[in-house]
Amino acid sequence: MAEAELTARSYEQLEVTPGGARVVGQMELFQQTHGFYLTAFTAAMITEGETLATAITHGETVKVTKAAGSAWVAGAWIYWNESGDEFTDVPASDRFCVGKAQRAATSAAVVGFITFQDNMHPIQLGTTAAPIALAAGRVVDIHVTHSEVGNVEPFVLETIMTGVGATGARAKFQVKTNVVLGGWANALKGIMDFQTNGAVSGLGSAVVAELTLPGSSPAGGNYAPLEVELNVPASAGLGTKTSFIHLSAQGTDVSTFQTSGYLMSINGVATQTGGVFEEVTVTAAQVFDAVLKISVDGVNYFIGLCDDKSFT
Repeated sequence: MAEAELTARSYEQLEVTPGGARVVGQMELFQQTHGFYLTAFTAAMITEGETLATAITHGETVKVTKAAGSAWVAGAWIYWNESGDEFTDVPASDRFCVGKAQRAATSAAVVGFITFQDNMHPIQLGTTAAPIALAAGRVVDIHVTHSEVGNVEPFVLETIMTGVGATGARAKFQVKTNVVLGGWANALKGIMDFQTNGAVSGLGSAVVAELTLPGSSPAGGNYAPLEVELNVPASAGLGTKTSFIHLSAQGTDVSTFQTSGYLMSINGVATQTGGVFEEVTVTAAQVFDAVLKISVDGVNYFIGLCDDKSFT
């Protein structure tokens, strides 16, 4: 049977130029759009000079060749497996989401019915070889106003890792330059602006890093909510000042922070013997009230702390 067969009157189509003969229902990627041929495009038509064919890109009800082995649940996302010329509910890196299952299907079934909608393929704006050239303006510009009383997340990117030994999984923001830039340059910036009367009842921040550890004991690995890397290639210079972290405070009333603020706030680290934070007994030889434990190249060190600014 054909890979896809239109079984409802409601559909959307494109006029496309096939690269050769095509059969009814054959799936294909047309530049940025997936679809299937409504009618055959034959070798005879090519000989006669025909160049255009009709491809269905949206269909209310489409009968498709279903991959056997997994049962479909109505409403499940459905993917086109190009290498197998079939449709499946099992995602993979080489499969393209083209709609949802319109009705359930057993694992043994070789036919399924979907609402075909080609709107889930990856977005590609320029390439490394042919980037979008801008003299001004932005490639993507999104502005949102939100009145919901609850946890607001206008933009969500979620990646579920299922490949053992995989790496990465991050959203990547990369800036490259081979010229001297101006007063500042950043690959990623987060801004939280409370304006005149804005406030928060708990904690407000411009950027948050959150890590949830596994609920079991992992065999190994190092874990941290925040990773900071400084790469120093051969013949590198350090400019005026180079550091792992740069902290600064500014504004017309910066003296208020200088008087009453803190360099950092550490919470959830009650004193524990040998722990990350430990209160210690002051003696003639030990003038500190507490210590913080750090690791430097695998060796434990302790930073002394005093609660009264007295170091004697």
